[in-house]
Amino acid sequence: MKDCPKARAVLEFGGLNNKFLDGGYSRYIDWIEDIARELDNKAISNFISILWNIWNSRNNSIFRGAEDDARVTWERAAALSRDFQIFNLVEDPLLPRKIGKKVFYGLVARDVDGFIHGGRMSFVDKELSIEWVELLAMEESLKIARLNNWKNLELESD
Repeated sequence: MKDCPKARAVLEFGGLNNKFLDGGYSRYIDWIEDIARELDNKAISNFISILWNIWNSRNNSIFRGAEDDARVTWERAAALSRDFQIFNLVEDPLLPRKIGKKVFYGLVARDVDGFIHGGRMSFVDKELSIEWVELLAMEESLKIARLNNWKNLELESD
């Protein structure tokens, strides 16, 4: 951190533990790994957002001549974390998920050359986990293979 006083100032402003700021790391990845071991998922998510904002601020300084102080960079990172909390995969979503009971699945029947012989798309009107829907698609695939008297069947799922 001694080579990057701007980043250090932003992290100090945010209250990062001095243990991480004063550590003697020869590689930044070691520094980030140590921090990741100490922080929980939400905190590491915010930390990465802060690092990105420091990097972005540094680029703006170099390419646009716009110099921000540590407080501005920190506040911008905090605002982005709040604004994008809706899309944060670590936390429960702020907007409720639409839960429907219809579960859709589809299948395509192809030969070894990739020629498509048919397909089917359908739905089940009940709440199922993804594993059960895949099992249902497999069952339908077996029915199609049986109806067409196919000897071999290769199943793929995504």
